[in-house]
Amino acid sequence: MLQHFSNWFRGKPQTSSGYFPRKSHLTYIRRHYINSRHAVTQWIAALEPAADTVAAWRSEYGGVLLLFMKAVLRWCCQFLFAVLVVLAAVWGSGEASQWILRWRAEKLLSDVRTLEVGRSGWPEVQQTMNKWGRWGAPKDSCSATSCTYSIDLQQTLPSILGGSPGDGAKNWLPRLLNCIGLRSAAARAGFTMQHGVVSEKWFGEQVTLPVRDWSRSVAYVPYLSVSSHSTVRFHDHTRDPDQIFTNRLVRAYPYGLNASFSPDEEASEQAMLMDFQFFCITQLAPCEDVADILPEGWRTLQMEQQQQRTR
Repeated sequence: MLQHFSNWFRGKPQTSSGYFPRKSHLTYIRRHYINSRHAVTQWIAALEPAADTVAAWRSEYGGVLLLFMKAVLRWCCQFLFAVLVVLAAVWGSGEASQWILRWRAEKLLSDVRTLEVGRSGWPEVQQTMNKWGRWGAPKDSCSATSCTYSIDLQQTLPSILGGSPGDGAKNWLPRLLNCIGLRSAAARAGFTMQHGVVSEKWFGEQVTLPVRDWSRSVAYVPYLSVSSHSTVRFHDHTRDPDQIFTNRLVRAYPYGLNASFSPDEEASEQAMLMDFQFFCITQLAPCEDVADILPEGWRTLQMEQQQQRTR
């Protein structure tokens, strides 16, 4: 057998055993190799996806991803827009409430100024009580003989927005509200009747101070508070011989002042001591000085303090 293989490999002529020459054998092998490679190539090509199929798959996948990203972006925009709408509505509601408070406070002050201490009687008082009965209430039983009536107008922010002056409190929300003009405020008024005549009347205004002016030593949110009242018993309560004004007196206290005057004071001075300003309720920047609310009261206070320093 080895001899036959050697003869075949050296290309000897065919013998009776049926071996081929070497040239014919190589041709056969080459054909077989070519056919096998072609078959393998076809088999591999059958396993691989077509180029157009891959392109279609990539296009479809990219389109789905792009649609998803667009949907997420659209949802985010809608969410932010909704948040902005809610914030704008809250701000608009707060501003509207403050302007309504200011308008009512101006009307209330006008009605209180029409009441004359020591002169106005029960009919004028009844008219005022009927007009402001929604926001007012008597202290006890009210009649022409004796009556103390108070009227309270206020605009108060929710407690979560009010903040806290305690140590460690950041008060981010109150600081933000200081920048956009939202604050708590109030206007209060009242009068007292005795023996059918108004014996006392008062008016006051309060606005929240900005966070930077809050004292850490107190446990409440401070207000800039200014009040003024006229009473027939003015001289019974003020018997200081050194006071520079006979019929009026102004006293300062933390975050505010109180002015009082006698009905014997000149009419022009009485009007100025009841000349409250209400722009602190609605303006964007918060007020920090009592002079912004009652200029004449502040001027009188400065004169009194200057006299005390020169004694």
